[in-house]
Amino acid sequence: MATVRRSLAGLLFGLASIVASIALSSFWLQYTAFSPDHTKSAAKAVLEDTAIKNQVAKLIADNTAAQLGQQDPAPLQKLIFANLQRSQGAELLADVVAAAHAKLIGASDKPVQITPAQIVPLVGNQAAATAPTITLPVEKVTALSIMRQVLKWLVPIAGGLALVLILLGFAAHPERSELLRSLGFLLLGMALLLVIIGYIVPTLILPLLTKNVWVGAVPRLAADSLPLLIAMTLTLTGAGLGCLAGAAASKRRDRWSQPIRRTSYREERRWS
Repeated sequence: MATVRRSLAGLLFGLASIVASIALSSFWLQYTAFSPDHTKSAAKAVLEDTAIKNQVAKLIADNTAAQLGQQDPAPLQKLIFANLQRSQGAELLADVVAAAHAKLIGASDKPVQITPAQIVPLVGNQAAATAPTITLPVEKVTALSIMRQVLKWLVPIAGGLALVLILLGFAAHPERSELLRSLGFLLLGMALLLVIIGYIVPTLILPLLTKNVWVGAVPRLAADSLPLLIAMTLTLTGAGLGCLAGAAASKRRDRWSQPIRRTSYREERRWS
């Protein structure tokens, strides 16, 4: 009976490890790459992408040069480019960056616009207040939109299923050492998949899905959250290794605490 329970518990924890890893890593991917609210607070990181910054600076310069009496928009573009690298410039366009990200992933179908009130501080000239509102050429990427919808349902379903499997595994496990061992592998699996799906996918794979300039925001957002990701990965890895070490120690204690079998004792006496 104990063997059957051990096998069942091992299966449950194995499934829980897979599902929990998918739930955690998908949640992190959703947070970094598919959350416009997070993008708004990380606008400076997004504007560190040269292609995005160039597009914004060129559009503003081309549409405001006439109001500022400049025939060549190139110097104005350089000025705007420099201002977008500063925290103040990024804060001015935080709503624009978030709206562009939402449009990219299919979370919004509204046009992404830069108003004259946002342009004036970037060019440092009140005359820009008469410039027209600028619409950024951001298009929805179907693959990203589908992925956003999948993650929306996958995260809660996988999380709930993982919790059920873990509880069933706890109920079925007959030995503490095996329990700790299973938990250790579960935590290590979560750490591994968190790195793969939470960082490698948004930085290396998602940008390959489209040539849209604004897809460059995705790896920037992942990089901006990298310190927290590293902390989570190290915590999970440390906890997993701790569980494996605890399992090994518990198994040794159980082995030493077991009484010597009488048959072995008789054999020793016979040889003596």
